[in-house]
Amino acid sequence: PVRMYMREMGTVELLTREGEIDIAKRIEDGINQVQSSVAEYPEAITYLLEQYDKYEAEQLRLSDIISGFVDPNEAEDMAPTATHIGSELGEDDLADEDEEEEEDEDEDGDSSDDDGDGGPDPEVAREKFGELRAQYEVTRLSIQKNGRAHEDTQAAIALLADVFRQS
Repeated sequence: PVRMYMREMGTVELLTREGEIDIAKRIEDGINQVQSSVAEYPEAITYLLEQYDKYEAEQLRLSDIISGFVDPNEAEDMAPTATHIGSELGEDDLADEDEEEEEDEDEDGDSSDDDGDGGPDPEVAREKFGELRAQYEVTRLSIQKNGRAHEDTQAAIALLADVFRQS
């Protein structure tokens, strides 16, 4: 079985940088499709706002709710950067670099109780969730007053989806 596995592994091509970028873009497109679907269902926004309220009550960490915000000014075609690329470094260099990374991790200390872990900026989150909550209320009132099929309600839902996608 091991020989068969090793023989099979030799016939499979490794992923190239372009292949990785293509897969990352497909994953991002899938995430965007899910967000678009969720954004058009106001009850999902209700849940998200409830979770944010729990964060403000210090029952949750912000990074438990969201991983970050979309930057509309970010270049679309920027390629991700790697910390080290194995094909360009020899084995000794890789081992040295891994040791340096482990030393850096040891020096960091335990600060996992606060939101200084590289997660979303709390001030930006407060602003974005404020915008989302305001548009959610407009949408909710429009649904109650006019019904979901009404033209004004559909416009409010579309605006809510836009605010959500910008977050």
